[in-house]
Amino acid sequence: MSHIETQEVVKQLADLTGALTSEKDHIKLLDRIILGCMFLTNADGGTLYTLNEENENELMFTVLHNRSLGIHRKPKDLPPVQIYNAQQQSSKLVVVQTFVQQETINIPDAYECKDYDFSGTRNFDKQLSYRSKSFLCVPLQDHEGEVIGVLQLINATNSNGEVIPFPETQQNLVESLASLAAAVLTKRRLIDAQRQLFESFIKLIGRAIDHKSPVTGKHCEQVPEIAMLMADAINSATKGKFADTCFSENELYELRIASWLHDCGKITTPEYIIDKATKLHTMFDRIDLIESRFREYKLHLELELLKKRDDLSDKDFLSAQTLLQQQLQQLDDDLAFIRKSNTGSEFMAPELKERVQEIATTNWLDSAGNQHHLLNKDEVDNLCISKGTLTDDERQVMRDHIKVSIDMLESLTYPKQLREVPEIACNHHEHMDGSGYPRGVTGDELSTRARIMCIADVFEALTSPDRPYKKGMLLSQAMNILGRMVEDHHLDAELFKLFVESGTYLKYAKLHMADRQIDEFDPSTLPGLK
Repeated sequence: MSHIETQEVVKQLADLTGALTSEKDHIKLLDRIILGCMFLTNADGGTLYTLNEENENELMFTVLHNRSLGIHRKPKDLPPVQIYNAQQQSSKLVVVQTFVQQETINIPDAYECKDYDFSGTRNFDKQLSYRSKSFLCVPLQDHEGEVIGVLQLINATNSNGEVIPFPETQQNLVESLASLAAAVLTKRRLIDAQRQLFESFIKLIGRAIDHKSPVTGKHCEQVPEIAMLMADAINSATKGKFADTCFSENELYELRIASWLHDCGKITTPEYIIDKATKLHTMFDRIDLIESRFREYKLHLELELLKKRDDLSDKDFLSAQTLLQQQLQQLDDDLAFIRKSNTGSEFMAPELKERVQEIATTNWLDSAGNQHHLLNKDEVDNLCISKGTLTDDERQVMRDHIKVSIDMLESLTYPKQLREVPEIACNHHEHMDGSGYPRGVTGDELSTRARIMCIADVFEALTSPDRPYKKGMLLSQAMNILGRMVEDHHLDAELFKLFVESGTYLKYAKLHMADRQIDEFDPSTLPGLK
């Protein structure tokens, strides 16, 4: 090899080594390696086959070049090469045998070779008036010695342009570059596998929270859908506040991960609070206990009257029976009132709370002298909840899930491209005017992606069609509520405007809401758009 040739080899190797750190697209990097091999061996063609990770009986075309035929592309329409047939016999194709034997195969002339099947090559040559002659096939082995692909070069040429066999010195050089290609593939597969494992674990946490209780529906799974649609709308915006905003691929990935993790703290929230569909619900609905007490008290009143039977005249006994029936009817009315109050479907006015407290004053002594009450203090406190089914303490426990989320997410060590996950994920209950929780930060302190999460979280909760305690709202109702929250300075007005004008709300609705929920309305009349 001359001094000039040596310089060219060194230059090519230097360029390829530099590309290892500068080129982020692994396909482009592999393409450069194949072109480098072709240049260094003066080969007319070069092909890279990689093992299909989803079907390990297939070698897929990944890079394909041929100078004479003007082919320079990443093949998409070429069928993969099958390694074994149904009888587990390996194909006689040279690329397959290189893979199976795990060793380099150097063929001076394919037309004179009887060891391998070149019938496909001959057909290819006939169709394109080409002559495939010398072949060099090198296996690509990963760090564990597993073959993950094959690098194939065709038709080495001399300085006169004549096709010659691949010299041994060039074979050694190509084997070294094949190792480089294998390292690139292995790196990419390891990174992809690690990323897939990470994402699977993130989604596992989200789905575990969703499956923990039917009350949450598919919240952790659907919020990312809304968030990513909104991010796409921002990237597509050509006018307005977000015309110059464009999230990078890494920023979109960071938003998606944060969306999946935004409610991770709910994994510690007691199920009896998440599942509290009625005011008296703990591990079970205590309305059953109260009903049994009412029955016990009614039976007690009836027995007390029977005990007095011999001491009363017929007239007094009839009067006592009449009074008893009035008492029993009042107890039935009180129990019906308690049942209705337990649902939490209506606001508990002060006079209704007074009635609960009055019922709680009813008590009696059993035959053993033990005192019983129709309602105990905890039941009274729960039945007197003004709105919904949660007490103030339970509501605080429910709200504290965001504090747990903050603790969990801020305790993790993130790679550079995911460092903003806690900020994006943990601020979805904050308001633009600072009235949100838990930090009470204002909109100026929230990133655009965190503001996206605020809208996505509320919109999903309002429209989810699969919550056992309520039917999903009509689309118009949910959008009106969002608009009023904008007017109350809770949600970002510009993001809401984009959410409406881009049609993102409707796109999500058609994908994930029930048909009965999607009603027609004029979006221009929504509050919060002025």
